[in-house]
Amino acid sequence: MALFLGVHKLGEGMSEEDVANGWNTYKQSATSKGLKPLGAVVSMEKGFAYCQTEAQSADQVREAHQAVEIPLEDVIEVKPLS
Repeated sequence: MALFLGVHKLGEGMSEEDVANGWNTYKQSATSKGLKPLGAVVSMEKGFAYCQTEAQSADQVREAHQAVEIPLEDVIEVKPLS
């Protein structure tokens, strides 16, 4: 499996709780599709959230987000640095 970073621009008026709820919803969707959601981080100041998922393809990550209507700016394949 490869590692992907999902990039999310936060909507106007979103709270940190909204972001956490979205992450939990996405985790369920991704897991049900055989993906491995690893974690998420948010910058309320900058208005972006990022999630990490192990999957076979970026399309699988997009589909898991679309299934629960969570918008994405981009999905980027990344590699951990050792």
